[in-house]
Amino acid sequence: MKRGPGRIDRRFVVPFYLRMSGASALAYLPDVERGLVRASGKITATEVRWLLDTGDWRRMAMGAWFALAVPAEEVRETVVAGMAESHRDDSALPLAAVSAMLAGPDALGAMKAYLERIIDQPRRDQSFEIVAAAIAHLGGTPPVAPATWAVEAFEELLATAQDLQKTFRARRARRRM
Repeated sequence: MKRGPGRIDRRFVVPFYLRMSGASALAYLPDVERGLVRASGKITATEVRWLLDTGDWRRMAMGAWFALAVPAEEVRETVVAGMAESHRDDSALPLAAVSAMLAGPDALGAMKAYLERIIDQPRRDQSFEIVAAAIAHLGGTPPVAPATWAVEAFEELLATAQDLQKTFRARRARRRM
């Protein structure tokens, strides 16, 4: 069965990216969770790495979430690299939560690199403060002290990622039976 870019996009990106990018994932997850979990049982680590390597914010956002469905050691480096190269909050927020989970403090350099790229005020969005909160969460020193709302937003994204990972793993375990 051929799994080219168009097929990967149709199966793992298009049905989900509008609802699962940026901070919107928290609000829309209940609407797409069933389809997301079903798709998570079919995605491979190779496909996740491809999604993260494309540079497209839609694919990167979904690659971050689907990285939770495959063995962490197979995608960890690509998730961290994606964090450093992310495109504003659409992909940076899922990547911040997932890279914090999968790489822990090893993701700090990528998070700081992301913030350095967007530090000039005209380009900053909510991701600046939320990624700063992720850095603080991991024990690093962010360039700005994150506001309470940013800490709460990161904690919610992280909790969502942790819940998704458990659900994805349970789905894969059921499929193996």
